[in-house]
Amino acid sequence: MPLCLIRHTRVAVSGLCYGRLDVPLAASFAEETRAVRKAVALQFPDGLPPIWSSPSLRCRQLAEALGTPFRIDPRLQELNFGTWEGRTWAELDSPAARHWGDNWQTAAPPQGETLPELLDRLRAFLAERAATDAILLTHAGPIRALHHLVAGQSLEAAFRLPVGHGDVILLPQG
Repeated sequence: MPLCLIRHTRVAVSGLCYGRLDVPLAASFAEETRAVRKAVALQFPDGLPPIWSSPSLRCRQLAEALGTPFRIDPRLQELNFGTWEGRTWAELDSPAARHWGDNWQTAAPPQGETLPELLDRLRAFLAERAATDAILLTHAGPIRALHHLVAGQSLEAAFRLPVGHGDVILLPQG
C-alpha cells in the first residue's frame, strides 16, 4: 500500500533559508495545484485516502485546495534551521554553515534541529498510523527522510533525490 508524498508547490522567495518559516506561495499556485489534483486523482481513482499535512502554510494551503478533510501533524514539518531561518544563503556563508554542510547527518544549525531529530519525529509519526494508503503534504527534507525510513535507502542516496515543488511521489510501504 503506497504512501503518497507531496511536496508543497513553489514559493515566492528564492535564495532564502526557510524550514519552519512561513513564506508566501508563488503566483503559479493555482496552476500547480491543478496538476497535483490531477496526479492524485490518477493515483487514487476511487477516492483519496486520509491526508496529513505539515502545519506550514505552504502545505496547508495545498491541503485545503485538494478539497477534502485533512489532519495537521507538526512532525511533518521541514527541518528547523534555527537562527538561520529567513536569512539568505549568501549571508550564511560562514564556518558554522560549512560545518553543518560537511556534517549534515549529525550537526544542527544554531538553535536548530539535527537530522536524527527529524528522523525521530518521522519514525514516531509512522509508528502511530496504520500501514494503509495515505497522502502526506510535506517538504523536501521529510520526503527524503521518509525514503530512508520507509524504502530503506541510505541517507546519502535519499538526500540526493531530486524532490520538486508539487511532486507527487508514491513510496511503497513494507
